[in-house]
This record gives sequence, C-alpha cells and structure tokens, in this order.
Amino acid sequence: MPMFLFRELLGSIRAKSATFFLFGGLLLFLFLASIACFFMISPGSVARSTEGQPIEEIRVFLSPRLSSATIDQWFLDWRERDDIAALRFQFAQEFDDSASGGLFVVTPTDPEMAASLASEFRGVDGVIDVVEIPRELAIKTPSVSLIVRITLLIILVSTVSASLFCFRRGFHELLSSFSGEIRMLRLSGIAERVVILLVVALGVLMGLLAGLLLVAGLYLFHRLALSHVVAFSLFGGLLNGLRILSAGMTILALGTLLGGLSGLLGASLLHGRDFDPLP
Repeated sequence: MPMFLFRELLGSIRAKSATFFLFGGLLLFLFLASIACFFMISPGSVARSTEGQPIEEIRVFLSPRLSSATIDQWFLDWRERDDIAALRFQFAQEFDDSASGGLFVVTPTDPEMAASLASEFRGVDGVIDVVEIPRELAIKTPSVSLIVRITLLIILVSTVSASLFCFRRGFHELLSSFSGEIRMLRLSGIAERVVILLVVALGVLMGLLAGLLLVAGLYLFHRLALSHVVAFSLFGGLLNGLRILSAGMTILALGTLLGGLSGLLGASLLHGRDFDPLP
C-alpha cells in the first residue's frame, strides 16, 4: 500500500512542481559542494603524493632460512653492480613487526631501470617479497584567504535557505494536484501519518540523490587530482583518500537530513483547509 501511494504521489508531479524541485535540488547540490570545499581546501599545508612518481628504493625481503654466508655473498655481489647506486642490510622487523629475517634496501642507479631490477630480485631463490617504494612528491599548498571562507559561508546560508524555499513551493504545487487523493485517503480512514511519511520520503530521496551525485563527482576529481597534483594544489584534500571518505559521509548525511527537513516543510502544508476530507 505505501509503495502504491508513493508511486501515485510521484505521478502527480507536474511541470511547475518539477521546476521547483529541480531548482531546489540544484541549490542543495551547491550547498553540499560548499561543505565539500571546506574539506578539500588546504590551510597552507604540504600535500604529498606518490602517484606516478619514479621508484626511489627497492626493499628485498629475505627468507629467515638463508645462511649468513649467503647473505654476505649477495651483499658483496650486488654492491658491485652498476645498476645499484646504494645497498644496505636491515632487519625486517624495522618495517614490519610480524616479519622475520632481514632485507636489503636497494637504491637503483636509474629509476627507469627499477622495475626490471625488482623483477630480477623476485626471481631469486630465497627472496620472499620485493616492495617498490616510489619517491614522495611534496606540494606546498597555498593558504586560503579569509575572504574565500566568508564567501563560502555566505553561499552556505543563501543556498540552503533558497533550497528549502524551492522545495516547499514544489511540495505546495505537488500536494495541490494530489489534494483529491489526500481527501479520499482521509475519508477512507488512512492514518494521516502515512501521507506525512510519503512526503518526507520524497524529500529524503531528493536529498540523497543530490548527495550521491556530489560524492560521485568528488571521487572523479580525486582520481584526476592524483595524476595532476600541481594543478590541484589549492585543493590538497582531493589527494587524501581518508578526507574524501569523511567528506562523502558528511555530504550524504547532510543531504539526507536536509531532504527530510524539506519533506517535513512540505508535510506541514497538509494541515491546510484544502486537504480537509469535508471542505
């Protein structure tokens, strides 16, 4: 029954109500995008990325069953190689508490030959793992001025207010075209909370849709920023996967909350005389 009524409510959307809902959704999207900007902009910090950077060192993890003589011989042989600029031996526990044995930290002479050098090490009997460590690229992100932050706050307040206004007008148009069905539902004894839940559910659906669209956009910009670090230096948060996750969860929560709030504003219109079962 509720799903049937929800489909009927959606079917009552006309051009005028759809226009208000569209503008309300766009304004809600802009509000959520402004929230995302606070997560993405960097207050004059250093952003680091390893995406697409050359290999700086190769860690060759050795089997604990290797004898000291074998390890010493490998060290002497590899140290003389022309494609190895530096070589040092360390205990594996320095990098992984659960590891055993030792490892060689190899610095290749030419980063372009690092991949073939790592592949060669993987084929050596007694090597249990080979890890390639790319060079870190540090990007100094410029600070964002106070004027920009104040502008974002103004956009936040104006967009959320305008969005709720448009949603309320949209619900007014929608419920006006659905008023006959609402009166029939009340005459048939359907609880008023059922109709209220339908209206709120529609608001939540629109808010969630706006949030999902923005989260998808954030993920695409995150992938783009990883390959163009310098171009996105002002938005250093786009390089941080954890910050993207936090922003996405916040955006979805706020989108759902504001969508539900707009639905409640629309449901408040049901107390008007136009919806009385016996006008």
